[in-house]
Amino acid sequence: MVIFISVIKLVIDNQSLDLYSKYYFKQHPRARKSPIPFSHHPSINQWMIMKRPQMNATKQKWKDFMVWVVSQYELTDKKINKCEMRFVTYFETHHRHDNDNNSPKFILDGLTESGLIVDDDSEHVNPLILECYVDKENPRTEIYIYY
Repeated sequence: MVIFISVIKLVIDNQSLDLYSKYYFKQHPRARKSPIPFSHHPSINQWMIMKRPQMNATKQKWKDFMVWVVSQYELTDKKINKCEMRFVTYFETHHRHDNDNNSPKFILDGLTESGLIVDDDSEHVNPLILECYVDKENPRTEIYIYY
């Protein structure tokens, strides 16, 4: 049994989306659409029906966003080797949300790309816990990393 003594909490909310949009539009002045429209990862049902180029673009946008989020928390290249992760997503509606469709694949790819974690495979991240709730006033995703 591994006992973790430290925890990192990352929050993706409307405030962080607004800050990222400002950063993004400075980098891409010709862009007109915000790259990350919601504070939660797209569901598998959404991205599995995308055409391959659109899927790759969505994946890249989320990866870039998460690299930016990690840099805002000053955690780039922390290289956490073994951890447990808990993703708590608060949606803004009571619309049905299946935990298994809420897989944070693109977020995990961004955490790896940023160097916060060594890799997102089961040797480095285990267990991975997914929870879904509703908060109409403050939709967000909270990411807890126990290491």
